[in-house]
Amino acid sequence: MGPINGVTIGVVLFGIGVLALIIRRDLVIKLLALGLIDSSSFLFLVSLNAENDGIAPIMHGPGVNYVDPLPQALVISAIVINFALLALALVFVMLLVERYHTTDSQRIAHEVEKEKRS
Repeated sequence: MGPINGVTIGVVLFGIGVLALIIRRDLVIKLLALGLIDSSSFLFLVSLNAENDGIAPIMHGPGVNYVDPLPQALVISAIVINFALLALALVFVMLLVERYHTTDSQRIAHEVEKEKRS
């Protein structure tokens, strides 16, 4: 059995998040699962390019093993965007709970269908 690294943990957490997203009916739990999926994909991307003996590419001579800063920069941007999306989704869930008095996605869908029919 090989060593457990960030790539392995990222894949496992992604699977757990997708499983929770599919199985659970509660909208707040679904948002938490989406957050877990986001975080696991960030961990996967950063770990994929990690090097143990790499150094930052700032003023060093030739022949030095540099670490590429582009994945880290993209992940920082994605973290900010996903935080805003999750905050907006939480506001929508709060509005749904206020209107239908439940966080169960199937009950909300049933109530919406009932409103469409009448």
